[in-house]
Amino acid sequence: MTLALSDEMTIKPEDFDPPLKRKEAAVPYYWTVEELAEELGVSTRYVHYLIKGDLKRRIRVRLKAYNAGKSLLIPEQEALQYLWEIKQVKKKN
Repeated sequence: MTLALSDEMTIKPEDFDPPLKRKEAAVPYYWTVEELAEELGVSTRYVHYLIKGDLKRRIRVRLKAYNAGKSLLIPEQEALQYLWEIKQVKKKN
């Protein structure tokens, strides 16, 4: 008999302490660039760099996003995972 997880371990908004600033999603199951920038306390331009990367500034691609017309949408689970990692690094420092 092998031990296997039936479903992936996922991070939920309730897992964050302090709680996330975003109360309701503009687009269900996705984060907009503006929502993520506000949560991180950075500019929307920086979030664009996280999505597309920038060789000059040595910023590698860290987030996957989808084009939705003129805006970019980040899948909720990926955004939460990134926020979790950032908060863990801040706790260590």
